[in-house]
This record gives sequence, structure tokens and C-alpha cells, in this order.
Amino acid sequence: MKGLVKARRAVTNIGMPMPALMLALGLAAVTVDVDSVVAEGAVANSVVANSINADDVRSGSAAADDLILDESSMDGAAETNALAAPPVERGWFRLDSAPLTDSIATDRPDFTESSRSVPRGHVQIEAGYTFTYDREGDDRARTQTVPEALLRVGVADGFELRFAWEGYSWTDTRTREKNEFDRTVTVDDWSQGASDMEVGMKLELTKQDGWCPESALLVMLSLPSGSAGSSSGDVDPLVGVIWAYELTDRLGIGGQVLLAAPTEDGSRFAQSSASLALGVDLTERIGAYVEYYGLYPNGPHADCAHVVDGGFTLLVTDNLQLDWRAGFGLNEEADDFFTGVGIAWRL
Repeated sequence: MKGLVKARRAVTNIGMPMPALMLALGLAAVTVDVDSVVAEGAVANSVVANSINADDVRSGSAAADDLILDESSMDGAAETNALAAPPVERGWFRLDSAPLTDSIATDRPDFTESSRSVPRGHVQIEAGYTFTYDREGDDRARTQTVPEALLRVGVADGFELRFAWEGYSWTDTRTREKNEFDRTVTVDDWSQGASDMEVGMKLELTKQDGWCPESALLVMLSLPSGSAGSSSGDVDPLVGVIWAYELTDRLGIGGQVLLAAPTEDGSRFAQSSASLALGVDLTERIGAYVEYYGLYPNGPHADCAHVVDGGFTLLVTDNLQLDWRAGFGLNEEADDFFTGVGIAWRL
């Protein structure tokens, strides 16, 4: 009771009548409640706004991520396409280079040419040296020829251009004849000179299929570009067909038939030639062959020449080959003996 009186006195001491005080307290309570509601509403609005902003941020981030992923996918696709389509390799003379899937196929050392052309965009160089000996009665001749150069350029699939130069020859002759005193003497003579250059082409015709052999067309023109005494002095054409047939993985046969119109001593004559060769792979790197070839005729107003030869090839790499050959004539018109070495290199 005493406490309650003290409380009332404390309130009364504020200096405000009781009814007015009670009204003021009520308005203050209402004001506090309104402020609380307003504050709570602001907080709620802030939360909602923050939530909306967060959603917007998340949406924007997701869109940005999707854009980055799309750009990454496009970059990856571009890189994949770049890897899937490598740049075209350019070979000699800016030609598209064909892939090298087989080992080198050469036109030497045998008389029979290869039925295959140099792959597109590649160049093949063949060269060699030959020593020839011939004896007719009391006369004999020794000839050395180098470099027997042949440049083959693969222009298209199954087609090549050819540039050939037999080279420079040195001939040492020894003859026996009677002098003015009717005595038999030995006369030594020596001559040299460069041969004519040749240009031409080779075109593959067929691939081996059943009994059909692999074949090619050969066309050459000899140009009067050699030394006096060695050059024919005219343009001499040659055309022929080359063929080859694989009997087994290690054994094959081939041949050719050529028709030419060479010039000798100022006189042009018709000449045909033919060959038949048998080749065998002794190992993966060593090959051997034996061959017959003939010239019909060997010269104007001359007999035919028949020759048998053979040799070996060494495949150093798939693009480099060394060779050796030797042969002898079967009749008087042909050279008695010849031998030589050579090299072929594909680039």
C-alpha cells in the first residue's frame, strides 16, 4: 500500500493532471506501435528488395555464365575443326603433296621402266654410272657415261613430267689397220661428248585387277642439245606402253614395248624395242632382277641387238635406293659387256 502511494506521488510530481497524463501515455503507445509497424514494413521491403536484387544478380550471373559457356563451346568447336582439318601441305612447285604410303619405285637399273609415276607434289632424282665394253674383230671400244640423270616430277595423281640426260661420255677406241707400208699397226683414239636432253611424261593407265596388269603410257622427245658428234641433230620422238604384274608378294614380272624414230648420221629410221623382266624381293630391303631387252634394229642399215642383264637393288630407306647391274650381248650387234651403279632419291 505504501509502495503504491509512492508510485502515484512520483507520477503526480511530473506536473500534469492525471487524465491528460493517461491520454499522453496512450498516444505514445500508439506512436510506438505505428513506428514499429513502419519499421517492420521497411525491413520487409528491404528484405524483398534484397531478395529481388539477389535474384536479378543470380539471373544475370547465370546469363553471363551461359554466354561464357556458349563462347567457350564456340572456341572449342573452332579448335576441334582446326584440328580436324590440318593445313594442306605444299610440295615442290607449290603442288599439293600426296602422302607417301609406298617405298620408292624407280626406272633404274633395268632397261624396263616402272609402270608407276612419282606421287603428286614430290620429286624423284635418279642418276648413275655405266662402263661399256665392245669388241668386233680386232677393234675394241671402252665407254664411260655419267650421270645418266633423270628428274621425275609428280604433277598429279598418276601423272609425272620427266627430264632426262644420259650425260657425258668418254670413249677410248683401239683399232688395227694397215699403214702406207702395208704393215698392220694399232691405232688408239679417244673421243668425248654430251648427249641430247629429253623431255616427256608418264601417265598411269590401269591398276592390276584380276588378269589385267598395271600399265602406263610413256612419251618422250629427244632435243638436239648435245655435243657435235654426239647429238642426233634433230628432234626424235618415242612412245610406248609399260606394264607390270605381281605374281606374289615377293615376285613380279614386267615389260615394255616402245616405238621410236631416232636420227643417226643424218638419217632417220624407225626403231622398236621390247623387254621382259623378272624381279624378286630377296629381303625387305634387297631386291634382284633378270631381264631381256632388244632393239629392232640397233641402227640404220644394221642388225638387231639382243641383251640379257641383271642386278640388285638396296632400299636404304623408303625414299633412297642404291643399285648395281651388269649385262652382256647375245649377238655381234650388241655390246659385249656393261656394268654400272646408281642411286635414286625421292623428295
